[in-house]
Amino acid sequence: MAETNQPGTSAGGVRQLLAYAGPHRGALYRAVALAIAGELCGMLPYVAVALFVGRLLSGPASQVAPAGQIAPAWQSGQATPSLALVLFLVALLGQVARELLTYRSTLCSHLATYAILREMRRAVARKMEHVPLGAMIDTPIGAHKMLLVDTISKLEDSMAHFMPEFTSNIVAPLVSVLALLCIDWRMGLASFATLPLAALCYCGMTWRYRERMDTYTRAGNAMNAALVEYVNGIQVIKAFSRSGSSYGAFSRAVDFFHTSTMAWYRQCWFWSAAVQAIMPCTLLGTLPVGLLLYMHGQIALPVLVLGLILPLGFIAPLMRVAKQSENFVMIKEHVSRVTAFLQTPELERPNDRAQLDGTALALRHVGFAYGETEVLHDLSLDIAPQTMVALVGPSGSGKSTVAKLLAGFWDPGAGKISLGGVDLRDMPAAQLAEHVSYVAQDTFLFDSSIRENIRMGRPGATDAQVEAAARAAAADAFIRALPQGYDTPAGDAGGSLSGGERQRVTIARAFLKNAPVIILDEATAYTDPESECEIQRALTQLVAGKTLIVIAHRLSTVRAADAIVVLEDGSIADTGTHEQLLERCELYRRMWDASVIDPTTTEEVA
Repeated sequence: MAETNQPGTSAGGVRQLLAYAGPHRGALYRAVALAIAGELCGMLPYVAVALFVGRLLSGPASQVAPAGQIAPAWQSGQATPSLALVLFLVALLGQVARELLTYRSTLCSHLATYAILREMRRAVARKMEHVPLGAMIDTPIGAHKMLLVDTISKLEDSMAHFMPEFTSNIVAPLVSVLALLCIDWRMGLASFATLPLAALCYCGMTWRYRERMDTYTRAGNAMNAALVEYVNGIQVIKAFSRSGSSYGAFSRAVDFFHTSTMAWYRQCWFWSAAVQAIMPCTLLGTLPVGLLLYMHGQIALPVLVLGLILPLGFIAPLMRVAKQSENFVMIKEHVSRVTAFLQTPELERPNDRAQLDGTALALRHVGFAYGETEVLHDLSLDIAPQTMVALVGPSGSGKSTVAKLLAGFWDPGAGKISLGGVDLRDMPAAQLAEHVSYVAQDTFLFDSSIRENIRMGRPGATDAQVEAAARAAAADAFIRALPQGYDTPAGDAGGSLSGGERQRVTIARAFLKNAPVIILDEATAYTDPESECEIQRALTQLVAGKTLIVIAHRLSTVRAADAIVVLEDGSIADTGTHEQLLERCELYRRMWDASVIDPTTTEEVA
């Protein structure tokens, strides 16, 4: 099923972000409201100081206002100890209220944010299960890691801090400015004297931001991919005495990331410092204007004091706004990357189960291409139930592609593939998975016990059934010889086992699944000859009542197949038994002769 209700990549960054909030959106709004209330309370100490200083400097009410005017109540009267105590308590309560409200806002926003990011990661993980395998294979592992871990993690600051703090840092100064404008509009305007220059510096700081952000992200993806490749290939690197600095791909990726990041920072440092130096200097505007108005008797002394002190309180939030405003572009970039992946076309499958007429597999005029390169051409093939069919051919002939198409990892570009008379595209993915078990050459085990790795084939299987599957795959003996037997951890990606041991565990997993169709994509490639003989004997027993499709690089392992399909350049060169193909198929005969057969044992020898 395709993902629904995902925000479009053209939407604004914050709007896209809120689209993922779902039931947690209310908590984010509460966090914003609490943050605004906190910032408003944080302005009270500045107001209290301004009022008290104004009272200290003022005389009787008749002397405060110009002739013919009545002084406002807030600036009339004298400063007294009781007034000082009241204003001190107002300032103290305002600061305490600000801290408490900010704490509640931060707690509320973080709880909502972590819940939202959890759902985003789950959505990405679910998407990875439904997109074509090619969409995963063609993308470097480092890019997937950066999307699932780094990109979504960077949204934590944006959601937990930026949204409530940015809003509150806008609203609180706005209220203060409106209050100052109501008291004296000239002093209010003077408090903004430095903002135009600061805005120009900010434009310099964000110049070519999108271009630099794209370069930074691309460099990060490349470095992550190179790092994963470097770690995975460390054995080869050491074997050939290559260090990290001399390994070209890794070294170039790190240098590119360093160079692009430093170039971006160098372009921003000067302008960022200029913004932080200019914006706090509100006195550059309010002091000369205020003194001029006061000397001409147009404002009272308390108004002058209030006009000088109050802007010092709202300029700090405005500086935080300037510092955080670049998050607008960052949010859009990160959310757009998540959204773009979630909108990747999926293998569309229906919800309702299909009615199958048996388990026969059929390929009709199948064509398939990797990008612009076509690898299968008008391929037709029938695979009868309860038979063993082998796919053989030179490297690049399309064997593994056919196996993956049969397993439903991709949709064919042309033609169709059917199971039980039903097109694979017309049945749910879960139903296909019930009928087809696929074991690849590149095995993968999770970092859990061997028992649990095998049990993944059938989650409800008993320990006895798990061990029976291991015996069928010739894995029981080596598993019992491990320090903890079946409870031994397989290690990261099965790293604590040899290649042949990992293959036998994955084959045991496939046997335990007990699907009517089993596809072995060169699954015995890394097993030793003794283990391979045991697996072949097990396969002979397990093929009864099942369809077995085998891709093998050693032809001796498929001599007994009911049908051997010879592929060449994405087309079927011939189909038949081993004896038939030796008589009439020159390509198969060359492959068989190249395997160097010992006539006394009829087994391949080195």
